[in-house]
Amino acid sequence: MRITQSWLTVLFLSSVLTSACKDSTTPGDSPDMANSTDDLAMSLPDLTDPGDLTPPPPDLIPSCGFGQAYNAGSCSCDTNHPVSCAGATYCCAANQACLSTPGPRGETRCALPTTTFGRARHVMAYDKLRDRSVTRFGICDQGGTDVLCSDQWQLTPITWDAPAVANPPTGRYDSTFIWDDNAKGLLLFGGLTVIGNVNTATNEMWLWDGTTWSKKTPTTGPAARYAHAMAFDSLRKVAVLFGGEIGLTAQQDTWEWNNTQWLPRTTATVPQVRSDHRMVYDTKAKRILMHGGFVSGAYSRETWAYDGSNWTQLPDDTSLSQRVKFGMAYDENRQVTVVFGGEITGGVLVNDTWEYDGTKWTKKNPGTPPPKRVYPAMFYDAGRKQVLAFGGDPINAGQYKDLWAFDGTNWTQLY
Repeated sequence: MRITQSWLTVLFLSSVLTSACKDSTTPGDSPDMANSTDDLAMSLPDLTDPGDLTPPPPDLIPSCGFGQAYNAGSCSCDTNHPVSCAGATYCCAANQACLSTPGPRGETRCALPTTTFGRARHVMAYDKLRDRSVTRFGICDQGGTDVLCSDQWQLTPITWDAPAVANPPTGRYDSTFIWDDNAKGLLLFGGLTVIGNVNTATNEMWLWDGTTWSKKTPTTGPAARYAHAMAFDSLRKVAVLFGGEIGLTAQQDTWEWNNTQWLPRTTATVPQVRSDHRMVYDTKAKRILMHGGFVSGAYSRETWAYDGSNWTQLPDDTSLSQRVKFGMAYDENRQVTVVFGGEITGGVLVNDTWEYDGTKWTKKNPGTPPPKRVYPAMFYDAGRKQVLAFGGDPINAGQYKDLWAFDGTNWTQLY
């Protein structure tokens, strides 16, 4: 514990006075008593010195609630969270409402602002270093009109919060956003920058480090594209990208990013061209898994594995519907890949849930699943040890802004 000057003073006085009492004698017994008294007076610190009036050490200051700061002897709302909640026990941002009911773990909660629009074709990923999930970009429904989303939100272990954002990229959708263990941040690649214009794809790559966006500028790399898939191989420490569309042409190239440069990979077996597929890293099998998508223009249920040397097509399961635009995440706690929703053959929206254990697909039967949708942002939250799904598009109405958690048995709506 850090001890300030004033606390050292108290300890010093206590020690000196105790010693003086124990060693005291009558004036006749000690001719040096007067000198000792003078020495004691000279050694005492000047209590009128403002330096002796410093506040107590930080670890003695009371712990404040979310969105609060300690000031003038009490906890109060900080400048970024002026809305006092639950008897001033925590605070929310100006455009957020206090939620009266706690979260599933009893946590304090602030609602997403009423001004926040539903969204689809956005990105959301879990920041393993800072224990929070970050969402940005996509297409938002603003009063019946589709616009590029420009706001950024993070889901902390406690609640939704709006971080201060420095140097953000311009709006885009159909991008990829993954945790990069090399850079200790979230890596963004590609996407479309104008709604409905397939010729506005970008190959920009950005990193979010929890505070600032920084643009990466490698000399070579994948061509500008959208509707691709990307996952981080934590064993080989590379981000792997496959496919996507350039203009209206689907691709089948494989690239790896090692935090310094992009490297094209040539494999003996190459999956067919595809887009709107999904990829995750299977920590148990130590391989990248790729599933579904538009394959040569047709709906697919193919599952492929990539080990860094070659792609291998895994056995087909006819009970699983061919699908695109779905959500997929790897549950690191239960070591299974979870698939939810999307669009199946015939343009039909679904809200079924499937799991892949590395060998077979199993349909789950949760009591109350999220409504049918395409383009949910789905990822694994290691802090909560659950798969989360945020937003998406029901097609016939405005985009969703709900957040759901799947524990392997049931879906629970968190917001």
